Amino acid sequence: MLRILGPVFLLFALSFGAFEEQIRDFDARFITAKNDAQIKFHQQLKSLYIQSVINEDTPSKIEILKRLLISTNTLGLDDQSYAEELRESGVHAGGIEALRRAALKDVKLEGSRVQKPVFSAESGEQNLILAKAVKNKLQGDKIRILSHKKLAGGVELRLNAALNLKEVKSFSLDEKGNYRYIMDFDAVLEGGRRDYAFDGFSIVLSQYNPTSVRIVVRSGEKIAVNFKQEGVLFSVFAAQKPAPKRQESKPPQASQKQASQEKIPPHILSIDKKDGGVVLNSNKALGENDLSTSSMRDSKFFRQIVSFEGVLEGNRRSFSFGRNVITITQYNPKIVRIVLSSPQPFKLFKRLEGKNLALAFEAPHSAPPAPSKVAPSKNQEKSTLNSQFKAGKTIVIDAGHGGKDSGALSDKKGSLKEKDVVLSAALKLGAELKKRGYKVFYTRSTDKFINLRDRTKIANDKRADLFLSIHANAAANASRAKNSEGLETFFLSPARSERSKKAAEKENQGDFEDINHFSKQSILNFLNREKIIASNKLAIDIQKGVLTRTRPKFKVVDGGVREAPFWVLVGASMPAILLEIGYITHPIEGRRIADKNFQELLAKGVADGVDNYFYHNR
Repeated sequence: MLRILGPVFLLFALSFGAFEEQIRDFDARFITAKNDAQIKFHQQLKSLYIQSVINEDTPSKIEILKRLLISTNTLGLDDQSYAEELRESGVHAGGIEALRRAALKDVKLEGSRVQKPVFSAESGEQNLILAKAVKNKLQGDKIRILSHKKLAGGVELRLNAALNLKEVKSFSLDEKGNYRYIMDFDAVLEGGRRDYAFDGFSIVLSQYNPTSVRIVVRSGEKIAVNFKQEGVLFSVFAAQKPAPKRQESKPPQASQKQASQEKIPPHILSIDKKDGGVVLNSNKALGENDLSTSSMRDSKFFRQIVSFEGVLEGNRRSFSFGRNVITITQYNPKIVRIVLSSPQPFKLFKRLEGKNLALAFEAPHSAPPAPSKVAPSKNQEKSTLNSQFKAGKTIVIDAGHGGKDSGALSDKKGSLKEKDVVLSAALKLGAELKKRGYKVFYTRSTDKFINLRDRTKIANDKRADLFLSIHANAAANASRAKNSEGLETFFLSPARSERSKKAAEKENQGDFEDINHFSKQSILNFLNREKIIASNKLAIDIQKGVLTRTRPKFKVVDGGVREAPFWVLVGASMPAILLEIGYITHPIEGRRIADKNFQELLAKGVADGVDNYFYHNR
């Protein structure tokens, strides 16, 4: 019989503060839970972490971080940021490694049952073998993609067992200039996402969610897609775009082949950690013009960001250099992003040598002058707010839906369309923010349709400080129209309530195709914690500002600040919120949100919230 109590279990016996019930529930149920339930526990821990930071509850935050370290390792996610924060909170390196090695103790395998699961951190090969055995027993005979390679006109997948073709679900999305054929099946993809480029189309392999693999064939026009199975080999083929007829006066095929190769983005094959930095090894040379660099700063870190078109082989990588961190990610299907973060100002060292890109931290020659510790007067604070904290701030306003996507309708006749109401409100908000000295951009200023991913791309390209998405809510059905009302502000997070889920489902369905891009796994790994906290604070300030402005003249119901997985917020690299200004289906509120006077007060309230956010988050 294995020993029941280990060092990690003793750590967990400490006081849990305000979140005692949730944490004890995690300790009792996480290990024996199925994968989907473990994901929910992990998401709940993230939400608890945010609240502990906002409440400045340090003891609870540390206990939650310990469990996040275990849940991320169990789910195969990156734990570097959690480990770093535990170190900064005073948890010694040995304790962190013990959490990482946490294994199941006192376990008996009987069929698929696991008895008496507890956390322990005893080291040793026996513990690792036992943990793997339990994991394999619980997972059963799951299909795994062991390897994959490019063929002429397709890709070949090598599986650990034959796939049942009846379980492969497929569908297509056919838009002008953007055809996709999509296949989903239950499996686990070893390694990370992979893009294979062909002449006229591409094939993308990805872990769509923790239990499903997705294969997407992309092309500018509709093409024939076929797949076949031979034992453990599963292949996907697409009809290549016919080659143009050669003219006698043109050079031989070699030049065409060379041009085709130039279109293929560079692949980062490996990454080496060097003194103070990293070296990215590519399959083709990068030029200085291929790199895009930018910098940003928040309350804790200075960051230098380097981006370029390319493909990162394998998963996200993170390297620590003391308190400095370099992270390399596949930012989106086309862009590789490298972020260098440090609590101290630094210069970016960058060197290109053939197929190698070296990036490192370089200390500045002189540190910036320390801020004065003399307390400013109220007039000085107001002047500082107007001149310093507003100066140079860029805000992107996103009017939801548009064009072919009307959004919610007030009634069956469509007397009011969400796309029209929110565009009017967004333009008024932009005008108000410009009056206050902000630089404003719109995702749309007319009635046109924009993909979800393009909305946040505009904000990222403009290097915006905030992303504000404006929408109108709708009742689930006609019977609920009279009782569903209220103004709500959302920030991106896994939904925790039915109301949040329904609101997200309504807004997410407007552009179904982008769900492939913003997959469930993207939500699971979404954002950094600083951005989540900042978005939560922004949502609180905006909700309060709007209610303060509108309630003296209108009877506005406070729907509160809520969490929900809105696809439109996933891609934003800055604090982002989605404001549901009211229910367009409500007989009174629907007319109110289209009223010019209400929209002007709404704009002032949102602007007040933005002012307050920047003032208190300097």
